[in-house]
Amino acid sequence: MIIDWVEKQAKRNPKAIAIQTQTETLTYEALITYIDRCKRTLYSKTPKKSGTIALFFRNNKIEFITYFLAATSLGWKTVPLDPKLPREQVENILEDCAPDVLVTEFSFYKNQHLTWGEHVVFIDNKRDEHLDIDSERQYPEVTPESVFYLGYTSGTSGEPKGFLRTQNSWTESFRNTDFEYVINSGHMVLIAGSLVHSLFLYGTFHALASGATVYLMESFSAETIRGVIEQRTGLVLYVVPTMLEPLFDLPGEHYPTVEMIISSGAKWNHERRKYIENKFLNAQCIEFYGASELSFVSILKHTEANAKSSSVGRPFTGVQISIRDQTFNEVAAGIPGTLFIKSNMVFKEYYQRPEETARVFQNDWVTAGDIAYLDEDGFIHLVGRANQMIISGGLNVYPEEVEQVLLTIPEIEECAVLGVPDSYWGERIVAYIKWANQEELLDQVNVVCNERLPRYKWPKEYRNVTDFPYTTSGKIARKSLKEGLSL
Repeated sequence: MIIDWVEKQAKRNPKAIAIQTQTETLTYEALITYIDRCKRTLYSKTPKKSGTIALFFRNNKIEFITYFLAATSLGWKTVPLDPKLPREQVENILEDCAPDVLVTEFSFYKNQHLTWGEHVVFIDNKRDEHLDIDSERQYPEVTPESVFYLGYTSGTSGEPKGFLRTQNSWTESFRNTDFEYVINSGHMVLIAGSLVHSLFLYGTFHALASGATVYLMESFSAETIRGVIEQRTGLVLYVVPTMLEPLFDLPGEHYPTVEMIISSGAKWNHERRKYIENKFLNAQCIEFYGASELSFVSILKHTEANAKSSSVGRPFTGVQISIRDQTFNEVAAGIPGTLFIKSNMVFKEYYQRPEETARVFQNDWVTAGDIAYLDEDGFIHLVGRANQMIISGGLNVYPEEVEQVLLTIPEIEECAVLGVPDSYWGERIVAYIKWANQEELLDQVNVVCNERLPRYKWPKEYRNVTDFPYTTSGKIARKSLKEGLSL
């Protein structure tokens, strides 16, 4: 079970710092004590063999971790609620998952004006006041197949849907991660993003399972990150690529104390990766591709990045890859098809959506709908997402394929390619570009497109942006861009 990994570290080194914030620290011994008290509080509210709690905080809090692990140790599942979602969407999720307990902050909860409010636990600074201290209570039995996490997708292309994960899916991820990169008691793992997202939640849990110190930021701040970097060695940064950009604008030529940067959510521009490796000159720069439902799929390490700059990496430890055509037959290297994976780390099912679950599972294989091909060395190259495909002039165009070509131009910092309804083309290909130095170099863009893309995949229109809208997980919000188009 997940809690067993954390308790093992607490027994091994009880006085080591488990969690640090800007204002407080919590040792592993104190963490286990607090988890146990939170566990009693939850169970006293509604004792069940299998329950559900929802966590709804304005920012990252230590209580997010302790209550999540408390529910996990009961065999319950936890639903993290994104504070940036509209109230209506939060209420839709609460109605969908029907939690037994909502854990939140009083002032934040009050300001949200939620209609849900049956069993609520309010956190505060006097942590012991609301805790039930009955130590003789008999708790439910927990197994590796117990569901511990009910997450909801970000909903950039539709309404959020819930996915279920078992404890075993993450303990297997812990084991496989340890084959790929080592995090131990000498490391401080800086969690730069919100715990409501799987990347940062997993980074936190794996760090605690490994005996490291988690530096938990209430909210993202480049200045705070730089301050930690200057004061502490043995740093590991969990980020999405956009989080690194503000660091480049701060004073300091190099950041030598960072040992590892673990990034996901979007692929690094090849030229940007070189800049990152120069700035963090002692760091392993690791990218991985995955999905909330799939966990890890592939990994691209700094030692492989130059030779495989257009790839998202080789299969992660414990992952089998298969590229299939529409009849579910495997295709040869170099031929695009739907990417399927098989591993012990994937999710169990979509919550109360059997048809959706059946759509992504084919026997033991599962897909997130990505289109990709394998090269002769077994590295994965993403072509695009099936649900984002553009049909222009009757031909299929995947925006990610065009974006990867545009991002080979050093002067382009970020870009997004969209299909816009068009009376002639069916869909017109529009490229949004954020220039690194606000210098428009469309002649160079045309040269690169001519070299790398067939003419029908060229953007028909370019639009400059100074900043992109992002989802709360740090990805470009394509839906917001599209809604803002003047057609």
